[in-house]
Amino acid sequence: MLRKPHAPLPPAVIVVTDLVVFSRHLDLIAEIENRGLRPLFVFGPETPADRLALHRGDPHHPLSRASEVVHVPDCELDTLLAGLRTYLIEYQICAVLNCGEVFVEPAGALAEALGLPGPGTHAARVCRHKVLQRLAAPGLAPRWTMLGRAGQAAAVAASWQEFPAVLKPAGRMSSSGVRSVDDPAELRDELAHYPPDEMLLLEERVHGPEFSVETLVHEGDILWSGVTGKNTNENGTRYFTETGHTSPAAGLTPADESLLLEANAALLQAISFGTGISHAEFRLDGGRVILMEIAARPPGDAITKLWHLATGQPLEPALLDLALGRRTSLPAPRRRARQVYLDHPRGVLRGVDCCEGVPVSWVTTDGAWPRFESVAEDDPACLSAVIVTREIGQELNELSDSGGRAVSVVVNGPLGEDLDAAAQRLVKAVHIRAGDGGSGPRATADDTSGA
Repeated sequence: MLRKPHAPLPPAVIVVTDLVVFSRHLDLIAEIENRGLRPLFVFGPETPADRLALHRGDPHHPLSRASEVVHVPDCELDTLLAGLRTYLIEYQICAVLNCGEVFVEPAGALAEALGLPGPGTHAARVCRHKVLQRLAAPGLAPRWTMLGRAGQAAAVAASWQEFPAVLKPAGRMSSSGVRSVDDPAELRDELAHYPPDEMLLLEERVHGPEFSVETLVHEGDILWSGVTGKNTNENGTRYFTETGHTSPAAGLTPADESLLLEANAALLQAISFGTGISHAEFRLDGGRVILMEIAARPPGDAITKLWHLATGQPLEPALLDLALGRRTSLPAPRRRARQVYLDHPRGVLRGVDCCEGVPVSWVTTDGAWPRFESVAEDDPACLSAVIVTREIGQELNELSDSGGRAVSVVVNGPLGEDLDAAAQRLVKAVHIRAGDGGSGPRATADDTSGA
């Protein structure tokens, strides 16, 4: 590839992401600039072009300071390479930093080809495919079978005898398409709802609490790990949508924490994870640690912000450190933070109000998450943020995956305090207004909802 002669190329960091994801990590722009580097962006197909242009043209939005921005129509490696061709010619690329799930594989391949730190092509591929995860770490896998393509799955599924079971796509994210099935007839019915070319897994239904382990890794060496407790809507539904996170996890015994951390370390070694942040999800079932899935990118929802509130230090500097190949870490938690997704009425979203004096953050509309400030270790529990991830006029319905969630709150308090009780008290300050227009039971304009 031809490069500009003579003058030294300006050093830069390529950030590969989508707008909805990067809105959580806007502080990375200042972090890159403060280190004398240029922030170069590649935004993927989930980013609306008009919304990206709006934020780029807003002098108050951090994206207005991005040195260059490329918007690509899909997440294939060839498309990514074509999109950033001028970056490779006109800049000295010092790091490739991926934020988000859809670019994990191509960003991993790009970093490795450039000789830059990253999880590695192999680890990136495994982290994007649940079948490969089962094969790479069989000792952590639930009992499972690969159904193959959905159009051919019925014959394989007929031999499965263990119910209840969980049917899940091998390559999706955000709990999309994950269903509990109670018997062979229900399994056959559900198979008809998947595209015929989609790879599917069928697994035992693992009971017990769910956790995620967030890990900072440098050349295979674990520098820091934290365990987050999780809640889902699986009780009383067929779905497994996450409805809450607590960092660090509450009520976890030292023995169970050790089991989780040991399993996580074994998993990272099994997939040859190189450098970066990982987000692995496990269940504890009668002393067994069972892998649900692992991702080679920052965790979703507010988990990075929960660890910021818990440790007193944001994660963005650590993410950039790792992308540049530098060792990094986070302090031990000194507080506990919790995100709770609120139950919402069915209908069209009309508005969200908070009577606690905390601004309501419409993160999809504004393209930015609220700023989170650390507080003193012994300060009482408080409401840190009210976050809306849907937009006015959108329908609110049953939660079948993460995309259907609408409003959450973030609270934080001392490590020794019952944060569940504090959260239940604080969410009562938030009211969701929804009106006619949704499917199913209608909500009136006066309907409100807490957790």
